[in-house]
Amino acid sequence: MSKRRASVVFDHFYIPDNGEEVCKARCKYCPLEMSFNRKATSNLLNHMKRKHASIPLDPISSLTNQWSPMPTFSIPQPKKWHSTDPSQVQADRALVNLIAGEQLPVSIVESPLFLAFMQETQPSYNVPSRAHFVNSLVFQQYNLLHGQLEALVKAAQSICLTVDIWSGEQGGTYMAVTGHLIIDYAVKSVLFSCKRVRGRQTGDQILSYCESILAVYNMPSKIAIIVSDNTLGSDTGLPGFLSHAESKQETGMREVRLKALGVSEGGESTSSSSSHQYVSQHEPSFAHALQLVVRDGLLATTQSTISVLAKVSAMVTHTWDSTPASATDRLEEQPKGRGSSGPCWNRQLKLAKAILADQEEKLGHLGATDSGLTAADRAVLEDFINILRPFEEITDRIQGERVVPASLVIPSIRGIRKHLSSPSEHNQHLVTSLTAATEKWLSRYESKSSYLRATSLDPRLKLRWCEGDQASRLREDLLTLTSTSTTNSQEEVPAPEPVPPPKKKCLFPFFEDEPQDYTPSPHAEEVETYLQEPCIPYHQDPLMFWRGNQQRFPRLSPLALHYLCIPASPVPALHPDSTRLSDIDFENLMFIKLNSSLL
Repeated sequence: MSKRRASVVFDHFYIPDNGEEVCKARCKYCPLEMSFNRKATSNLLNHMKRKHASIPLDPISSLTNQWSPMPTFSIPQPKKWHSTDPSQVQADRALVNLIAGEQLPVSIVESPLFLAFMQETQPSYNVPSRAHFVNSLVFQQYNLLHGQLEALVKAAQSICLTVDIWSGEQGGTYMAVTGHLIIDYAVKSVLFSCKRVRGRQTGDQILSYCESILAVYNMPSKIAIIVSDNTLGSDTGLPGFLSHAESKQETGMREVRLKALGVSEGGESTSSSSSHQYVSQHEPSFAHALQLVVRDGLLATTQSTISVLAKVSAMVTHTWDSTPASATDRLEEQPKGRGSSGPCWNRQLKLAKAILADQEEKLGHLGATDSGLTAADRAVLEDFINILRPFEEITDRIQGERVVPASLVIPSIRGIRKHLSSPSEHNQHLVTSLTAATEKWLSRYESKSSYLRATSLDPRLKLRWCEGDQASRLREDLLTLTSTSTTNSQEEVPAPEPVPPPKKKCLFPFFEDEPQDYTPSPHAEEVETYLQEPCIPYHQDPLMFWRGNQQRFPRLSPLALHYLCIPASPVPALHPDSTRLSDIDFENLMFIKLNSSLL
């Protein structure tokens, strides 16, 4: 019997001679590899007809059954992107943002491991040299962001500056000037400069540094207020938890900061220099003053409460070490503020609340141990947490993203007083101490015109929070402000102090009932219309109200933008702490890191 002739289609494929009925064949004209059955060649024929129809299916070799070795195919390397290629430009910008955002050493671009990683992930990308990265890419992105920031400053009606100096964990000292402004009725926080300083800085040196930044961006005429942290070292922990004592270096740095801004510990201006007139607009940070209230109040915590908090601290440690389930997950659910999860006491209070909520459900097995909480302990802890509740809520709220905290300052103080007016069964000493500290550190804000005006210009609040004749005085204040301002003026908004309502000039009482020829002025009608309309719901954005009503209230709308951009905390971003970068690289990369959202 003659041997069956193999199909001619086999001549167009590399067929392994492995004796298997089902195997893989590779096309001789394209790199495609497919499975086939030696007794059925329809898939091979279909491939030739679809992909290579111009090739006739004639015998190529009489040795169709002879095995032919599969050739080695070399994968061609993709062509490298040109420096002007959009993909290269985009990748360069992403690399700059990565190194700036994570504060990585710029030498990483020459790391063999990094180069190998990029070759595997995107072989077309031209990884820049260290010199090109620093001298070209960083410089280009810095200039681009600088131009964007200049445009924002030019478009802003008012700018609130914050000045901060701090010591990093690794011993470095840093100084930053940030800005808060409202553009298109949205709050924006930007970094004007952040630098690493060497040695002890005098007040004149710091002030000169701030003035140089004002000159670069041509800002002096637009400065609405300057907020600084006059309470560095106020962060404290709950009694029974780990304490964080204020270091001598931080204390000295606080003194330098206050002298630099020309203010005293209480926030009063001490500067008499005519060249530093904007210093008179300085306000101390409300957020840090609030922390001082908690710090002073916690000093009155009784020993019985401290013992309960120490048990909670031990339970937190035990939970981290031994609880893999949802109790640990709940402890990790910390609200994130602007660059941190809040002050130390605030984070610890959230841990205590989580332990209290989880003890019976998730941590009930600890009840029989010495570290468990008895019913009496839980009552003391619940009372303690309830007393600090408004301080926790206010701290979280003013640290939130895209908020206007200036209008919340005075209502927050009123709310704290009302909350502390209720007696405590287990922690009355704490209540008394917090009440005294509130009057010491917070009452000053109730008389500051900036916060009074910000609150009255918040359409959620207006004047419904006022007490006594305060509403009439603030109404007259708004009338004075609107009468001296123009709808399109970009100049600094005048800031006269509130004036009492005018007294009647009529000498004869019986003439007071006669009708008077009185036509309200446009600005008075605007103020009255705004104040008489109902307040908007609290969850709504006050800036969106002013955006939608800028035509109805052309005089009040610029005032709202002027006062509602006042921040409650001096620094909106993470404090950097890096010793791996040179000073100039650090300044440029921090500028890029904290302003990258402008692009």
